[in-house]
Amino acid sequence: MGIYTVLTNKEVDDHVNKDLQHIVERIRQVSSAREIILGGGFGRGEGSVIIEQNEIKPVNDYDLFVIVPDDDNNDFRSLGKIIAPEIKIRLLDIIPVKDSTLSTLPPTQFYYDMKYGGRHLWGENLLEMVPMYKEGHIDHDAGRTILINRLICAIEAFSEDFESRSILEEEEFFLINQTGKVVSSCIEAQLIFKNRYHHSIRERQKIFESLFPGNERLIKLNRRATEFKLRPSRSPGFDGVVYWKEAVSEYIKVISDSLAPGFMSPVRRLWRKLKKKNWENKITNTDVERVELMLLLYREAPSLIKKDILIKAKNELEKVSKTSIENDGWENLRKTTTDLWHSFYH
Repeated sequence: MGIYTVLTNKEVDDHVNKDLQHIVERIRQVSSAREIILGGGFGRGEGSVIIEQNEIKPVNDYDLFVIVPDDDNNDFRSLGKIIAPEIKIRLLDIIPVKDSTLSTLPPTQFYYDMKYGGRHLWGENLLEMVPMYKEGHIDHDAGRTILINRLICAIEAFSEDFESRSILEEEEFFLINQTGKVVSSCIEAQLIFKNRYHHSIRERQKIFESLFPGNERLIKLNRRATEFKLRPSRSPGFDGVVYWKEAVSEYIKVISDSLAPGFMSPVRRLWRKLKKKNWENKITNTDVERVELMLLLYREAPSLIKKDILIKAKNELEKVSKTSIENDGWENLRKTTTDLWHSFYH
């Protein structure tokens, strides 16, 4: 076991250490930070790296929490965008947390992970000020949040083109990586609703399999997602497109069972909610997320309602983008939605 990954490889640890030292130095240059904490997979020793031609490459982003005084109003989001290319990573999330709020932080997934899965990098040891949350118990709304947040992962990585041509190695790698996040969200949400959440992806796998031994398909998908997360490979040994389709099918079931329970099929339950845009039927937080969910629903829907779903998605996408969309095919709507999401949130 390494420090930041499951790999016993000093060179990997040294590489990540070098990246983190650079990030810490850059943050300290502009901020009056009191503590800097490494979160995410690397914080809990489950980071993803790939080694190619003796070059070590982090697969996912680094997540850092910065504990700052109340008067520190630095734009850490912009700072992350500046630092990321300096260390050759795709994304760097730097999340500020005001020091005056530490003792009253609520039991969300975000703060639970910071408390129990964070690694101190620099400064004072202020994590001790965060409340001791009850084991496995976090706000149930976090289950809904993680499910909806992963819609973009399912939408952005898959293209209909993959069904008519050979998928490129880089495309399949990205597809499998993003699909793993979708699968993991299904696991996380159900553990949250059962008050059995854990910050470690390996522990979540064990807990889920003990609670839901009959859900063989999702167990299989999650084992694949966990293994790829811990040991990513350009030669995964399975079909990424088939993996995505199976994952989306389970994902729709979990979203429907969790957020739109009832006796109809998962697709029809969600479609019934999405057809009417009002508070009582609210599933997503934003209009872009509504379109994302409709586009995924289309993939699972019976032929009888596919056209209606696509028309609804197009109409709502035109409203939120404030543009007229001539090409109403699924692939074009997917690309437009993905671009819109990135323009809004990145």
